[in-house]
Amino acid sequence: MLNRYKTWIGLGLTAILLIAFLLTVDVVKMFDSLVDANYVFILPAIVMYFISILFRTIRWKMLLAHMHGISISRLYPVVVVGYMANNILPMRLGEFVRSYYLREREGVSVSAALATVFVERVIDALTLLIFIVVISLIVPLGVGGVVEGLGERFGIAWPLIVLGATVPFIVVFTLLMLIARYPEFTLILTSKIFSRLPSTINLALNNLSKTFVIGLSALKSPQLILSMFFVSIPIWLFEAALFYLIGVSFDLQQHLGGHVNLVIIAVLVTAITNIGSSIPAAPGGIGLFEIIARETLVLIPLGIIDRSVAAGYAAVVHATLLIPMILLGQIILWSDNISLNRLWLLGKNNNEDVD
Repeated sequence: MLNRYKTWIGLGLTAILLIAFLLTVDVVKMFDSLVDANYVFILPAIVMYFISILFRTIRWKMLLAHMHGISISRLYPVVVVGYMANNILPMRLGEFVRSYYLREREGVSVSAALATVFVERVIDALTLLIFIVVISLIVPLGVGGVVEGLGERFGIAWPLIVLGATVPFIVVFTLLMLIARYPEFTLILTSKIFSRLPSTINLALNNLSKTFVIGLSALKSPQLILSMFFVSIPIWLFEAALFYLIGVSFDLQQHLGGHVNLVIIAVLVTAITNIGSSIPAAPGGIGLFEIIARETLVLIPLGIIDRSVAAGYAAVVHATLLIPMILLGQIILWSDNISLNRLWLLGKNNNEDVD
């Protein structure tokens, strides 16, 4: 059984955020925008997202190559299942599910796989921050712009939002690179830290540290790091294409001065929403994603978007990101004769590769 406390916390946060989302919008006008939208663009939007997942698979293959050579066709289903699990489990537990599933299919250590997933998340955040910096040269984001507006909405000074969205990821990425560069020193340090613990726990944590460091060893190569950033660009551009196509569904280009501006705004909303909703809490970031996407779109200085229309847009974008991935992930698990709950229990009860 999944951790009940985490499940209830996640569901509680989802309920609170969804209620806040609905209470701060004209629901009738939002419903009208959903009725008026042209859903012919949903299918190509889904295709764009699955292409984005393909590039994610390519990047993960690069991170795993020093431990295990796995074909993209074998790795793609694992990535899909991981994202499916993130969409329905709280606290980003899908990252663990993805690592357990990789072990079951390919025999890769869970802790080593988790290390590579952790690297992926940090690289994603840094790539999105680069997108935001580039767009800030075109669209005002600081004083009088989107970030200041978001700060006013959430009651947070906008410089704190900037610092909170940048400094932690830069610090963590630097730390990961140092661990990869100096593995022996890292293991000596962790061994000293764990030495005061009971012997069984000490042994388990030391073994975990060793496999985690192995998972990070790919970061020793500057060429590989640059390659991963390079591959991360199409990952997010294809996902931004989904945001763009759903924007066309809601005819947002008419309010933003044309399709070029809509493309720019789609990339910006993609970046801000994904960074903002990356907090490990509600399943799939439900509630928080919708609020951030809506408010970002409303605060865009290139045009005036009604909050109710923006709310309908955010809801459809998120549904397009979540539902197809959940369905495909479930199909993959069925084809493997394994359930998500069984996979999670298998990971919790079998620690031989985690140690």
